[in-house]
Amino acid sequence: MDSLVSSNVPVVLITGFGPFRSVLNNPSWEVAKALKAYLEWQRPIHIILEEMHVTYDDVSTRIPDYWLKYNPTLVIHIGVAVGTNEIQIERCACNIDYCYQDNDGCLPEDGRCVKKDAPPMLTTLLPVDDICAKVQRRTNMPVSVSNDAGRFLCEFIYYQSLFIDRKRTIFIHIPELDENNTIENLAKTIQLIIYELLHYVDPLPILNQDGNYFINSNLQKNSYIYEMKNFN
Repeated sequence: MDSLVSSNVPVVLITGFGPFRSVLNNPSWEVAKALKAYLEWQRPIHIILEEMHVTYDDVSTRIPDYWLKYNPTLVIHIGVAVGTNEIQIERCACNIDYCYQDNDGCLPEDGRCVKKDAPPMLTTLLPVDDICAKVQRRTNMPVSVSNDAGRFLCEFIYYQSLFIDRKRTIFIHIPELDENNTIENLAKTIQLIIYELLHYVDPLPILNQDGNYFINSNLQKNSYIYEMKNFN
């Protein structure tokens, strides 16, 4: 963590996925990079990027570690939805029935995301319908709310983060790139979504004297994260 980051600057963790199946250059990672490298922001935001491998083991190992390491104000997971023409804000994620093999040919044990004492479904506590409506008025890109994240790595990573903190987590599906769905257009629309989301997140993290972020004990993140690391 950059020790120069001010305590009043939101820390936004953004993840995208690497290649999988026929998607050799995953647009989710390209859009994630554009959000940090190319766009201008109207307010100071500390963006942290992490590229995820399309494997269940990589996600279940790294996501709890990132929450502990960065204590983010907001977590944005981005994935590509092949065949869609919309940007989709996902409302919920399921814990069971993961039946699609990852890049290593593996499935999660028992088809579950979190193995013990976890509900079958988790819903983000962020007001996705209101956010979608507000963003749609400010962009020509189609934006909708989805209730089915696909039971693959996109839904798997979403559940992992929702299990840690439903007040700070969102998943966004983007379409494949074309002449309208360019990296720039998709990134600008996700930027609008982030601006809206930041109105609803809890108070910002606090820096200690060493420039590291305290874990917010009020949200009981530690117990959730350690539970995940023990039972995944």
